[in-house]
Amino acid sequence: MSDTTVPASGHRLTAPPVTGYARFLSTGSYRPERVVPNSEIVDRIDSSDQWIRERSGIESRRFARPDESVVDMAEAASRVALERAGLTGADIDVVLVATVTHPYQTPSAATLLAHKLGATPAAAFDISAACAGFCYGVALAND
Repeated sequence: MSDTTVPASGHRLTAPPVTGYARFLSTGSYRPERVVPNSEIVDRIDSSDQWIRERSGIESRRFARPDESVVDMAEAASRVALERAGLTGADIDVVLVATVTHPYQTPSAATLLAHKLGATPAAAFDISAACAGFCYGVALAND
């Protein structure tokens, strides 16, 4: 056990020693085909191409097809990662999906993804933490 004192309060925190860390065996990615330049969205958001480029550096983004869901895109990326790692869905213990784009109230995107990948009986749940979702997902996977 390791002890740490919190400076502001003087409280002592005790935690078990860290014996391992989460590791990435592989990664996969997916990008929708449709490229959407700033000029296509500026009227909808009351902005300009120049304003967006100067403040964010963004010139374009990708939009999913109307028939393409967050689960479909996650499946495509997951299949790339599994292939690179030499694994199948049956090798997966837990499916975590970090998203704020939920296709349904229930079931979770992770449950749908686990089913599509054949990751059964894996645990599956979504993490809704916006931009921090990836960080929370890694922390949860590590635990």
